[in-house]
Amino acid sequence: MERKIIENLYKKTPKNKYKKTFIMKTGKEKSLKLKYKIIIFLLSFLICVSLLIGAAGAGTGTDIREDINQFPGFSGILIKDLNTQEVLFSHNEDKLFTPASLTKIFTLLAALEIFDEEQYAYPTSFYFSSTTPGEINGDLYIVGSGDPTQSPDVIRKIADALVQKFNINHISGDIVLDNSKFLPEEFLGRGWMWDDKNPLIGALAVMGDKVKEKQNSYLNTMPLLWGNIFSQELSKKGVKTKGDFRIGKVQGGLKVKYIYYSDTLDKILAYMMKKSDNQSAENIFRTLASEDNPEVVSTTIAQAIASLEEVIDTTLGLKWGKDYILVDGCGLSEYNLMTPAHLVNAMTYLYRKYDFKILDYFANTKEGGTLKERLPFQVWGKTGTLSSASALAGILETKNKRWVVFCLIENNFIFIEEDNDPKIFENRIIEYIYENL
Repeated sequence: MERKIIENLYKKTPKNKYKKTFIMKTGKEKSLKLKYKIIIFLLSFLICVSLLIGAAGAGTGTDIREDINQFPGFSGILIKDLNTQEVLFSHNEDKLFTPASLTKIFTLLAALEIFDEEQYAYPTSFYFSSTTPGEINGDLYIVGSGDPTQSPDVIRKIADALVQKFNINHISGDIVLDNSKFLPEEFLGRGWMWDDKNPLIGALAVMGDKVKEKQNSYLNTMPLLWGNIFSQELSKKGVKTKGDFRIGKVQGGLKVKYIYYSDTLDKILAYMMKKSDNQSAENIFRTLASEDNPEVVSTTIAQAIASLEEVIDTTLGLKWGKDYILVDGCGLSEYNLMTPAHLVNAMTYLYRKYDFKILDYFANTKEGGTLKERLPFQVWGKTGTLSSASALAGILETKNKRWVVFCLIENNFIFIEEDNDPKIFENRIIEYIYENL
């Protein structure tokens, strides 16, 4: 009884009422704090998820877009999975660009389609009449076919081999240089800048010979240089020549006495691609027409374009003048127009037909060539450079073991300082591909 009275008094006192209220308020505050903690946790979780999504977005090209937006020029990029052909990134991939030396990829494609690259070699043929041992009666005719491998040393070796084979000590006539396999007047490519130091093109080619100074014409200067090197070597070997060396055509009725063959085409193509050699590329381009038009005495650039056009139409389904324009085989012409998608399609075609063997033709970062030590990981590719055009197309295996095929082309930039260097821009894109795809 006494205990109940005390309990009732406790409940009724204002002081105890305050305590009870305080206890109730404290419970509510604890509940609110718990709710706040839950809200904060959820917000933190959402922020983390957003960051992860942002990072995933970066993996699909956010960082590349930033580089593209900052590059002071017009750029086009296409990156595909080499095996599945999934598009991993694209930007202006169907826009036409000046491809510079990426043109050589199409020269490679056409040459592999038209020739047996492991068997074909350029012949340099020698015609003469000899009734007396050691003597050539009349003129010695030399007929070129466009061999781009004949350096001055090689020309001297050809002269030595001819002298030794026939024990020649006297030529009663002239040394006649038949440079007519390619139209002699087309000693430069179509759309080449006339005041650049361009390579000279011809059926009798001196490797490395090019325009040395501005002048109106270099017609016949290269075959005459070839003849000069050849005749000087004959003289060193004690061969006496009654006549001189001159430009002309082989006479009918004479039989070929000797043929010098170049390296096989596969080796020449590899040199062309790895060194980005313009002279060999243009000579191979002109040779396409010779193979397609064996009855024609002097093949032309127009015929070479037609031969290349036919191959590209057959293999890639592209139409000259509608989808693209190519007027030379090396990429010096400003008339050339190609898209990054065209280049990726050509690379993919070559890979599917020749598998990884096709990489033997391309420069790479581990060996000599235009890509040597340019990047710290292995890339096979073809570079391109003109005054206002830069490009890189190739194949690489990413850090994640994915094989990708890519093409980057930049036009209309002004190279002022390192920040504007298109090669550095290309390197950043390729490094991103390697690290993230």
